Amino acid sequence: MLCRRGAPVPLGEPGTAATRRQAQIRMARGVIRKVAWRGAAFVLGTLLLGASPAQAQRTAGPADTTARAEDPLVVGVRFEGKGPFERDALARRVRTAPNRRVLGIPGLTWWRWLYELGNFIGGEVGGALQRGGEAPARLDRSRLRGDVDRLTAFYRQEGFREAQVRAEVEPTEDPEEVRVVFRIQPGEALHARYARYTGLERLSPAQRQRLVRSSLLWPEEGTARLGGSADTLRFRTAGRRYSEARFLQERSRLLDSLRNGGYARATRDSVRALVFPQPAADSFDIAFRVRPGSRYRVGSLSVRVNGPEEGAAPRADTLRLRAGAPRPVTVQMQGESKLDPRLLERVLRLRPGQWYSRAARRATKRRLEATGLFTFTDIAAQAPRRPDSLAAPVLPHRITLRTRPRHSVQLETFALQRSGIVSNELGFGLGATYQNANLLSQGEAFRARLAGSLASDFDPDEGAREALFSSAQLEGSLSLTYPYLVGAFERLDRLYGGLYDARTRLSLSLLTARRENLGFIIRGRGKARLRLEMQHSPTLTSLVDVADLSLSNPDTLAGFQRQFLNRVIGSPEDPIVRDPVQRVRILEDYTAPQVGDAYRYTLRASTAGSLRRAQGYSYEAAAEVGGVVPALLDRLALTPDTVESSLPGVPFLRGKEANRLRYRPYVRFVGDARRYRPLTPGTVLAGKFIVGAAHPLGQPGVIPFERRFYAGGGSSVRGWGLRELRPAAPGDTLTGDAPNLLGGDLKLEAAVELRQTLLKDVLGSTDWIGALFVDAGNAWIGLRNPGPDALRFRAGDFLGEIGVGSGGGLRLDWDFLVVRLDMAFKVHDPLQDDNPFPNGLAEPRLHFGIGHAF
Repeated sequence: MLCRRGAPVPLGEPGTAATRRQAQIRMARGVIRKVAWRGAAFVLGTLLLGASPAQAQRTAGPADTTARAEDPLVVGVRFEGKGPFERDALARRVRTAPNRRVLGIPGLTWWRWLYELGNFIGGEVGGALQRGGEAPARLDRSRLRGDVDRLTAFYRQEGFREAQVRAEVEPTEDPEEVRVVFRIQPGEALHARYARYTGLERLSPAQRQRLVRSSLLWPEEGTARLGGSADTLRFRTAGRRYSEARFLQERSRLLDSLRNGGYARATRDSVRALVFPQPAADSFDIAFRVRPGSRYRVGSLSVRVNGPEEGAAPRADTLRLRAGAPRPVTVQMQGESKLDPRLLERVLRLRPGQWYSRAARRATKRRLEATGLFTFTDIAAQAPRRPDSLAAPVLPHRITLRTRPRHSVQLETFALQRSGIVSNELGFGLGATYQNANLLSQGEAFRARLAGSLASDFDPDEGAREALFSSAQLEGSLSLTYPYLVGAFERLDRLYGGLYDARTRLSLSLLTARRENLGFIIRGRGKARLRLEMQHSPTLTSLVDVADLSLSNPDTLAGFQRQFLNRVIGSPEDPIVRDPVQRVRILEDYTAPQVGDAYRYTLRASTAGSLRRAQGYSYEAAAEVGGVVPALLDRLALTPDTVESSLPGVPFLRGKEANRLRYRPYVRFVGDARRYRPLTPGTVLAGKFIVGAAHPLGQPGVIPFERRFYAGGGSSVRGWGLRELRPAAPGDTLTGDAPNLLGGDLKLEAAVELRQTLLKDVLGSTDWIGALFVDAGNAWIGLRNPGPDALRFRAGDFLGEIGVGSGGGLRLDWDFLVVRLDMAFKVHDPLQDDNPFPNGLAEPRLHFGIGHAF
């Protein structure tokens, strides 16, 4: 019999056996639970049958448990008297834990229900359910004893040498459930008085200073004073608590400093930590005894390159990485006729004659691999040598490389989804790609791609032309990627003191498309860009678009008025957009040839994965100026006395308006912040905030169509369709769910999404993730924009004009792909009254996409 509520049972005092009545109650509850699950068993089990039989037989429960079926369930774990440590830090060190709950809701133990359902069904279906579920978290007293030992050891390793931990089991109102309480008495903590470093006579005074001042024991306020001799340095630690983990980290830091300062043979035995108790019971001194060994310089480098070309003649070359270098770099190539050894001059960070550095060695390997030219890289130290009795010993290295085949061709088929302002298309395409891994002999990767596609509008509007295919598109692209900064930009690498990685990208793309369902054709659209990618660290990158040029030549087809204009801006007799100025703007956006140039700087800091985005952050800020060169040509060269906001057309452009090229000067700024925080295993809280502003320069006072801001859609505020959200007040001619063709100059957007993994490794190793989200935002026009005042940003009104949407969704997560399906509702619509859910729950917005929404 369990103790009465409120009377804890200490560990080691087993409760009495359950009475026969309690056993009958448990049996009855189990039968009721099984009967309740029987109706859902067939459907859910069939969905999960995709798991392989071998996988299905594995269960999610712990394999080393000695708990029995009659043992009570653990529904909570609590830590009392935990001292300076957070609950999560202690929970990671115990194995007794309750079953996971969906969104932390008490009693909603979805995964335990799946397991019990699978146990009831049995067979392959039941095994698959058990594998996706979680075994009941029953009380295991042997495991609980181990938890006590682990917590005690943890506290003593963190300086609480007299810590006492006791586990107690508390009954609940339900006789089948208990809570576990760990009662901790940490006692007094040990604190360090002085830290001492010995054996530093081989280091220079500057090295000794840097080594000690970056110590993990150095006071945070930085007021300590160094003392000691050339062999020893000593400082007061300001009462740092004893921590074995911190001491191990300090030893690793010392080893890294030594290995990056020439002491190549330093090992873990080269640094030892000794603790000296002091008369005061709660204090100690710590000494780090350092034995770095000999200091080495980098010796000769021998590079061996093996390639796939069977008929290539062997080659040998010698490089001197700098004038007067004492030792050359020898290069031997076998089966490789194209590679220029000068590539090594750009990527080698491990250089003969310099003091050895493990960081430089790793940087060399990383940059060799980043070229994409090599399938195998290895850097191995050889036996050390001493040129003479007075010089420092040298450490030769051998670098072994294997190049990939230079030429490759790939054919591919693909499916596509294209969402537009008045169409939703599904289609397919065929593409061919040619790649040259070493076009110009120094690792320059060339890529040429040609792709064509056909698509059909699966949701055509009434009155649209009926055709099997609503659009056809042909696109070609060329790109050349240098694994280094080219020309004068190479100085940036030296300016930053050696970048983590760097590359230059040249790209050119040409596109032609015919949109039968819209009644217009893109006779040609070309883009060219020169981009510098400078990676300062593993998480910080600068992107510089030195030039981003574009030229577009759209034209109309028969039926353009009926199929496009009448549907988005209305006819002259029944206009949707009444303002003639706005009608002209929209016509120019979709029918007039345009030329553009942009110069952009982007700073990006990210630790979040590009696919799963389960933890970390992603911050990005971009500044951009565009339309500058056409404006200067217009103002200074072509028509000095007037500003026409257009340039003379070029001969190969065709169409009614091809004699002039429109341009729009502007500046643009965007900030994008995203955070991903794991709450529990399988639960992630994601948030984003975006702010954007663009301002036109000169005439005609508008931003280019593709550089405006829009709100609404599957990756924006999901309660609205693509570009449908606008701040117009009721009664304006632009109200309704029609697309906002005018866009905006200012944008605010925020979102919060809670993701919960519901099932793992089912249907071909797929994780099923449920999501709940809230999105908010809108886009407004600026002060100089000649658009309607209802769309203009006003500081006193913008909060009421923010649209809010909410809903839920499902993500199917493979190792290489995330497929997303969301259903969202309008919570607050600035075009309607202030009542929440103005359209109720009868008109959801469905969004299908690839990847997470953010």
